Amino acid sequence: MDGLLGWCVVANVAATDLENLSPGTELWVLPPQRGDDGQDVVVAGRHRRSPGPLSQMVVPRVHLTNFQVRGIYEPSVRRELIKQRQRTVPRQWESREEAERVVEWWAGEAAVHSGVRRPLERVDFYHRLAQVLPGHVLQQWAVRDVVNPRLSFEFGDLFRDQEEVDAVRELRELLGTIEAAGRRDNELWPAAGTLAEKIRTLLSR
Repeated sequence: MDGLLGWCVVANVAATDLENLSPGTELWVLPPQRGDDGQDVVVAGRHRRSPGPLSQMVVPRVHLTNFQVRGIYEPSVRRELIKQRQRTVPRQWESREEAERVVEWWAGEAAVHSGVRRPLERVDFYHRLAQVLPGHVLQQWAVRDVVNPRLSFEFGDLFRDQEEVDAVRELRELLGTIEAAGRRDNELWPAAGTLAEKIRTLLSR
């Protein structure tokens, strides 16, 4: 491929509340940097209402959608992606294969958090559901978060529809029954695990 300068991930802005970026704006997205979990990503794109050159910035990944891998052919894009941040050059994608693997992971998380006003909390709740069974090191805190009386059931806040709300309420009642019995070997734990996995499936549709 003549002129290929490297590989990168591109995505569109999905949120309406990012101060400097309009919904639909296309961004070039760098991989998770050393020492972080990739929840905030380094990107290159054009600011809202700006016809000027690309600028490098950091945005929360939950506000991005439509991840795909694309070759870099324009030197101006490459220059912005390798511009120093805090005296170091951001880590670049090592290969097309690496970018494709991460895009698959990011697309799966995007399916979880899209369409709600509190996407980060929804993702956290999704991961908590995998930790509710006895034996998990975070089980105590996972159960506490699932049965939290302050958990919002307003549509569009954390949950998208009535099916999700009903399933979460059912799990909360089941966990309450288990807790009231006071036995860690309660025979209802398998049912709780099955229901938690069902909810994870609903949240990731």
